[in-house]
Amino acid sequence: MVKNLAKLILKHPIKLINNIYTYYYYKNSVANENLKIDDMIGKDEKIMVFSPHVDDETIGIGATLLKHKKESNSMALVYLTDGGGSTSDLSREELVKARRMEGEKIKEIYKFNSIYFLDEIDGKLDSSKEELIDKIINLLSKEEPTIIYTPFLLDGHTDHVETTRAVIRALEKCNNSFDRIYMYEVNCPIDPKIINSISIMDEKLYNEKGNIYNVFSSQWAMDFSVFEMLDRKKRFIVNEGYGAEVFVRANLDTIVEIEKMLYNLGFKPEQFRQLSSRYNLLPSFRTNRELKKNYVCGIKNILNGKFQQNSNLL
Repeated sequence: MVKNLAKLILKHPIKLINNIYTYYYYKNSVANENLKIDDMIGKDEKIMVFSPHVDDETIGIGATLLKHKKESNSMALVYLTDGGGSTSDLSREELVKARRMEGEKIKEIYKFNSIYFLDEIDGKLDSSKEELIDKIINLLSKEEPTIIYTPFLLDGHTDHVETTRAVIRALEKCNNSFDRIYMYEVNCPIDPKIINSISIMDEKLYNEKGNIYNVFSSQWAMDFSVFEMLDRKKRFIVNEGYGAEVFVRANLDTIVEIEKMLYNLGFKPEQFRQLSSRYNLLPSFRTNRELKKNYVCGIKNILNGKFQQNSNLL
């Protein structure tokens, strides 16, 4: 009760502080010199989305998916985990069922041609599991995507990181020349210095994405309005549009180098705070900020082709 009362009292001051902080964070950011706008949108694309949990796809790329839908692109959606680890009053079995039903609704909203539930245990996704890699290889062979969306490797949730590691392992085995991977932001903000692709929203598209959050009724502990606020602020990276979604775009070889660099520097998802509401926005930006700067510097060097395994560029 005391906690809820404190949140009620602090609600508006925290909202104001968050708005001011994120405004200056993105307004004063230095855009990546290789930044491209809406470079992922085009005719005859085949889209494959890897989402650790039901709702990650909408948080990270909801507006971009609506653009692909408008282009009538072929789209496939892969949910890696069963979603049973969320905070809920439901039993685990009921929660897994509810989140699957939400995933089916998402399929219809975005008009995905196909949807796959891999049902790995939420919170225990393991990219070293050969059975999981084989499943992903089979799906890649079946769907033959031209564009892959997967979470950014520098993230505060182990399932998000392990999703992309699993995609990497699968591509290494079945298509090691794949060159159009867009790593998206879920609940660990991506530093603008390494954002090299951005998807711009007008007001109508922004509102359409916002309405989709109503699907996730099982996620009562998530404050989706905080993601809407960030989408608004990200437009300042290019000073264009009403809102934006951001990506780190790379080929497989580059992403493998990023993964190796992060491993060698001792990166672990728990080093960062996940964003889930207005009350933990500042910690999601500032927890281990200097450590994150070090990782970002290494990623930027790799993206710019300057990274050497034994150099002092970090």
